[in-house]
Amino acid sequence: MAYTARSVRKLAMLQLLLIAATSVIFFMIYGAFQAGSACFGGLVAMANVLLLEWRRWCADSGRALSAGESVRLLYRSALERFVLVALLFAVALGVLQLAPVALITGFIAGQLALVITEFFKTD
Repeated sequence: MAYTARSVRKLAMLQLLLIAATSVIFFMIYGAFQAGSACFGGLVAMANVLLLEWRRWCADSGRALSAGESVRLLYRSALERFVLVALLFAVALGVLQLAPVALITGFIAGQLALVITEFFKTD
């Protein structure tokens, strides 16, 4: 099932809204550093979803795959997304020294958009 460009835009807008709301709440309660950490966590979630959507588009626009090829593509995509998120978290925590709780909360808020859009999908 292919997503349309409109549904991807709706997902991105919802992600941005949830990330912004989370960042504002952290800013009001804890300050700018925590808000920046939450925002970075949300951007990690957005990068994860963008990679997922790019892989989905590549699979949908390419030739038909056999069952084995589909499973390999699924595993490869999952591994790429896992490594991307792990590297971005390592940069956030190790290099940038961001606040862990705010970072994870922003990531969860960004990923929550996937759940919301799937729950309210009108196919």
